[in-house]
Amino acid sequence: MSEGETSSGVDWASLSETLNSYHVPEMALVLAGILAIVIAYLYIKDKDGANYKIAMLLGMLVGAVTAVLCATSYLKGNMGTLIIVTIACFALVSRPFRDVKFAVIFALFAMIIVYIFLGELDGNLEVLASGWPRFVVSFIAGAIVYMMLMFLQDLTLMFAKIFNTWPILMVLGVICIAEGISIYTGHGSVYDMIKAYLDSNKEIILAIL
Repeated sequence: MSEGETSSGVDWASLSETLNSYHVPEMALVLAGILAIVIAYLYIKDKDGANYKIAMLLGMLVGAVTAVLCATSYLKGNMGTLIIVTIACFALVSRPFRDVKFAVIFALFAMIIVYIFLGELDGNLEVLASGWPRFVVSFIAGAIVYMMLMFLQDLTLMFAKIFNTWPILMVLGVICIAEGISIYTGHGSVYDMIKAYLDSNKEIILAIL
């Protein structure tokens, strides 16, 4: 088996190299940007419409694929591109779930798993295998999981809602398109271009401010 080839016979290194040679990551980034703009537009037009929901799910899929493509390509070495891809893909992937309370879902799963596990106890712990003790312990386990995940959930959902407000989503879409085109044409990251411009004109900008 050659290096980079998995047991399934797929040579991922060769596949990644081929995708890079055809500029697939850049094209995926442009597509993600277009979808971000479309989602923002459809949200303004009719947030309850089928077109918006389809675009949102498509955006989630394209966002996930774009993140994988960019993370496994030469683009991962460019910090500016990595920042743009991370924020944009996070916005697209998290959009369908920005109001979902994951802590509650995982807490319920924890309660169910613990409840099932307690039913197998015997010996000195058999008292926990049935009746109200079994329910109480399961509830406590779920409550602990809920409290542990609540802060992380709230932090994630806060950023998801911020990046998914339609003006920011539209701006992210434009930036993704510009980034993909800029890299494809050999000009590098838009982030680096803006940073270089600001650094070279720092004195002028400070004088204006």
